[in-house]
Amino acid sequence: MIEFKNVSKDYPSGTHALHNINLKINNGDFVFIVGSSGAGKSTFLKLIMAEEKLTKGEIVVDGIRMSKLKRRKVPFLRRKMGIVFQDFRLIEKMTVYDNVAFAMRCVGASNKTIKTRVPYILKLVGLGSKIKSKPNQLSGGEQQRVSLARALVNNPEIIIADEPTGNVDPEMSHEIIDLLSEINKQGTTIIIVTHEHDLVKEFGKRVIEIHKGKIIHDTKLERKSAEDIELMSSYDQEISDDELSPLLKIDQESPEEVQELPVQKLRMLNKMAEEQTEPEKPKTKVEKAVENIDKIVEEIETDDREDLIHTVTLDPAKIKRIIAADREKKEKDAQVDSVIDSLR
Repeated sequence: MIEFKNVSKDYPSGTHALHNINLKINNGDFVFIVGSSGAGKSTFLKLIMAEEKLTKGEIVVDGIRMSKLKRRKVPFLRRKMGIVFQDFRLIEKMTVYDNVAFAMRCVGASNKTIKTRVPYILKLVGLGSKIKSKPNQLSGGEQQRVSLARALVNNPEIIIADEPTGNVDPEMSHEIIDLLSEINKQGTTIIIVTHEHDLVKEFGKRVIEIHKGKIIHDTKLERKSAEDIELMSSYDQEISDDELSPLLKIDQESPEEVQELPVQKLRMLNKMAEEQTEPEKPKTKVEKAVENIDKIVEEIETDDREDLIHTVTLDPAKIKRIIAADREKKEKDAQVDSVIDSLR
């Protein structure tokens, strides 16, 4: 588990990167970290990885108190983590195989283990045929997969990905997040910093939004289909922030609320998309019976009708008997009327 307790981070320049952060990320969680440039996302990750020291508060990672962590112990902490960088950070002179194997050699793995583990991981990320290739022979998406394989090869408890889809095309972005989702199903904690809001909305994970060093939202989204995302995009084009503001009851003179308008807008778009795409629920047998009763009892006295309707929620079988009896009575009445008419 990762826990932030009243954590703040200030830099000597006077920048307040994070302010009074409190949160828990449980084992096996999948979390997106979002926010504008300079919001504090990278600092958040650096504190978890012990690349930066916190100014105030406490961070606990898998039982390790970061405020007490000695520099010589940092490598042992990072063995619990796999890091995926936006710029890949591959060693150009090494093959794909050696780039991934290098991570295992750093933790003292045996050659036998390396020879078994590395091909397995490369096959897992779809690079089984690229073992002997150099990074400059790969596409951007393939290089990111090598970076991901390197992060996975030591079977870490936590994977931290800093903009892992920033340098790849949309199709590859989905494949990378899909792969991370599958890894997460095995119990690995996944933390991803991203600016790709469509991915965040589509995959429906926990989303933590940081704004000016503070957490302003921490929510769990429902996974959206491609059709939902397309519909929400159409709403986004048709409705401006100014048009949405009165609906959201945002005070235009309140800077804090206006700054949060895009998030409020997203919530409304989600709701609008759900209303548009939610299929009509099929009617239950009881609901259908009610419609039949309404047709049959139109001429029945009000008190009798209320008694009849009351039975709907009690016994659908009884409803059928009442309907049958009523039809039989009407048929007999019709026969009597017919006889009377013939005698006139």
